[in-house]
Amino acid sequence: MVDQNPKRSQEPPVWLMFSAGGMVSALAFPVLILILGVLLPLGWISPDNIIAFAHNWFGKLIILALTIFPIWGGLHRVHHGMHDLKIHVPSGGLIFYGLAALYSIAVLFAVIAI
Repeated sequence: MVDQNPKRSQEPPVWLMFSAGGMVSALAFPVLILILGVLLPLGWISPDNIIAFAHNWFGKLIILALTIFPIWGGLHRVHHGMHDLKIHVPSGGLIFYGLAALYSIAVLFAVIAI
């Protein structure tokens, strides 16, 4: 007999954040490494341009996306990696996803304060 009211999983929203974090990391981090690790130290980009970008509302959204999504992806990987290694943390999902949520809130307030 088929259950008419199956239990819903809490995983889809977390997988959304995980996949967004992987995509942001893969697409944006090479550009960030180029800008912040090569062009800025060589003096080809002025720090004033980066500061002006961070003060713009669009720049703040980009900073939020570049910091929040990868932490969700990373902590999701840690959570499932520990499960795969048979290291079971009591309330692991709550701990790891709670840390990601706290980090997200802290970054939000930090970016608003810029």
